[in-house]
Amino acid sequence: MQEDRKSEIIRLLSTRGYMTVEELAEQLYVSGPTVRRCLQTLAEEGRIKRIHGGASYIGRDSYEWTLDMRSRVNSREKRVIGKLAAELVGEGNHVFLDAGSTCHFLAKELDPSMKMTVLTNSIPTIMELSGHKNCQIESPCGQYYPSHTSFFGEESAAFIRTRHADFYFATSTAIDSRTGVSARSLVEVSVKQAMRACADCMVLLMDHTKMETTDYYHLFDLSQVDILITDAPLPDSMREACERNDVEVILP
Repeated sequence: MQEDRKSEIIRLLSTRGYMTVEELAEQLYVSGPTVRRCLQTLAEEGRIKRIHGGASYIGRDSYEWTLDMRSRVNSREKRVIGKLAAELVGEGNHVFLDAGSTCHFLAKELDPSMKMTVLTNSIPTIMELSGHKNCQIESPCGQYYPSHTSFFGEESAAFIRTRHADFYFATSTAIDSRTGVSARSLVEVSVKQAMRACADCMVLLMDHTKMETTDYYHLFDLSQVDILITDAPLPDSMREACERNDVEVILP
């Protein structure tokens, strides 16, 4: 029975990308502790990744999560970070928002009446801001990636390099005190790096689960980060690295 349960968990996660313990328990008609034991076993087998409150599927294309999948992972933490980030944006600012789910939470928190210019490669973020009558919205051309609901590629990066922003609100999948910020998907790299090159201030939005982790593609050194907004106190190693690199840390 346990093997059947584990197979069903794999099937559900492969379809939805990420699920909470409560969602899995409801689908499987079992208790939360039973689900947690199964998830622990599957994680030890390398078949899933345990994330606070749930689990995600590890597969060949697991980096291509939809915005909906990404938004459901640590959504409370991302909402807190989004609110803190929105407080930095002032009247008349020019802002870059990348296609990360935390930037989408930030967009939800922006003052609808504030005059600003926002450049983003994320279609859902464009739609979120479309009702802001004083917000001028731009999006770079490029190749459209349905799984990201966003534009990427060298054409997108070239367009961004013709613009200049006061703030670049950046997201990614991992940050390490020694190697800096890294990403899981190569398609994101050129756009994110172009945004950094053309902004006065980079504000990195990352929840606590991404601290002291690494992914395959290097994005930024810590010295390129001006402000880090997160939801919980940093590990000592990360706090010390931020101090060495003059990174301002903002916490709730």
